[in-house]
Amino acid sequence: MDIRTLLAGVLGVGLGLFFLAAPEAVVQIHTAGRRPPGRDGEYGEESVADRWRRLVQVVGIALVGVGLYFGTTAF
Repeated sequence: MDIRTLLAGVLGVGLGLFFLAAPEAVVQIHTAGRRPPGRDGEYGEESVADRWRRLVQVVGIALVGVGLYFGTTAF
């Protein structure tokens, strides 16, 4: 059993589950410090576009899949 492969699997599954559970937080963390493209929203509005939320969820599913693959190959 290779410990690095197992740790890569655990990291992939954990990160993928975080991407699936909180996609808005992932987008906000990624865009922290950037200026908004438009200034037509309400003050204090922190909505995330639906397409970015879906993209983060798709990446989360891919990370879970890759993590499970690495986890199974470790054994």
